[in-house]
Amino acid sequence: MGSKPGNSPLPSQAPNAPRRSARKRVYDKTQHDSYDATFSTVRSRRRMQVQTAITSGDAPVIDLTGQADPPTAQAPPRKRRKRADSPSVEKEERRRRVFRKRPPQSYLQKLDRARTQRLFVVDRKRDDTEDVPMEKVQIVGTTGNLYEVVIGLVPQCTCPDSQKGNQCKHIIYVLHNVLKVTGHLEYQLAFLSSELREIFANAPINTHDDATKENESGKRRPIEGDCPICFMEFEPETEEIVWCKAACGNNIHKACFGRWAATQQSNGVRCVICRSAWEVDAPMQQLLANGIVNDEGYVNVADQFGLSGERDHSTYHQPWSRGRYSRYYR
Repeated sequence: MGSKPGNSPLPSQAPNAPRRSARKRVYDKTQHDSYDATFSTVRSRRRMQVQTAITSGDAPVIDLTGQADPPTAQAPPRKRRKRADSPSVEKEERRRRVFRKRPPQSYLQKLDRARTQRLFVVDRKRDDTEDVPMEKVQIVGTTGNLYEVVIGLVPQCTCPDSQKGNQCKHIIYVLHNVLKVTGHLEYQLAFLSSELREIFANAPINTHDDATKENESGKRRPIEGDCPICFMEFEPETEEIVWCKAACGNNIHKACFGRWAATQQSNGVRCVICRSAWEVDAPMQQLLANGIVNDEGYVNVADQFGLSGERDHSTYHQPWSRGRYSRYYR
């Protein structure tokens, strides 16, 4: 019995074809839909790229006339250099120690001693380098030890307190009394180059370098201003003052000059300002007795000028140290 034409089986329904499970049919449909979605996304992205190129004017123009010159190869765009690589860009200078917003108590205690105790500046040398100026100051402490203070990017001193990383009294003395630094710069642990230039520009003229021959007669100058050795004001009513009778006529504390002369072991007694031979009324050559090197390795001239050589701790107030003040040096 023959089958009717309208009832002939479809190819997918052929008797010999294996039937697929419902899970397989769902998987095939999912793969087909995923392919269509991916292909559609690629075509959409390509259309967007073409549209962007046309809008920006970067799309290639096809010349149908054949009269245009052949296109020239364009060099790849140069990468912009970083601003830091440019020699014209000045790098910002960084402070080498933490900036102090206010003076700490430890600084105020040492500042009080620098204001009340007289130290002795025996030599000054300034390096006026345009970029980073600095100054070296030879200073005698109250115990007679000779230290060197360097005012630079990070002020330093050869005393034990400074060697431990502290801002010692000698550094504070030079900043406050010698260079007359004021404001927030006075208590900083480090300076910028611009701050050093400002400090030295505003500092008093170095009398050692400003010695002129305008007054070679030895006529005494008015007693005013600061002593050129201790950089403290003259008080004629309470202290003896001597002056250079041989040449410049500048005034000096008698005690200060005696201590300064003791450090000039082989040069002879000379004026601290004009360096002329000192004209004396008394045997000042006795002041040239050689200083000795003490156990700490410092040249000490305490014996020559009646200094005890002992550190006076009466101005130190540190109850937590139980009477031991070895970390502070005078």
